[in-house]
Amino acid sequence: MSGALFWRAGRGLCGLVTLACRNFSLGVPGLSRIRLTLPPPKVVDRWNEKRAMFGVYDNIGILGDFEKHPKDLIRGPRWLRGWKGNELQRCIRKKKMVGNRMFIDDLHNLKKRISYLYKHFNRRGKYR
Repeated sequence: MSGALFWRAGRGLCGLVTLACRNFSLGVPGLSRIRLTLPPPKVVDRWNEKRAMFGVYDNIGILGDFEKHPKDLIRGPRWLRGWKGNELQRCIRKKKMVGNRMFIDDLHNLKKRISYLYKHFNRRGKYR
């Protein structure tokens, strides 16, 4: 019981002490929170990979009479070049083109994915 009284009295006294130590009214922030010096400048790496590779393909149009587009230089897998479709069509095309050269586990996973996508497209969505 007496511990609770000391606690309440201590809190009240603490509140009085903080009020007595204030130099300004409650509307003015304390000077301790104002930073009087500037923060140090940030160290920026001007030659990181993103900045160094910016505009890499810009010279192709200038030097090549604008005949090639940078997208023509980006090479992808054989079964994806110049073709578009959904994931099921892509997997079927991959199986036709490189299925005989794939590892057994990869081919098995591809077949599982194809069977799942067949079920998915036949049961749901606008493909029904």
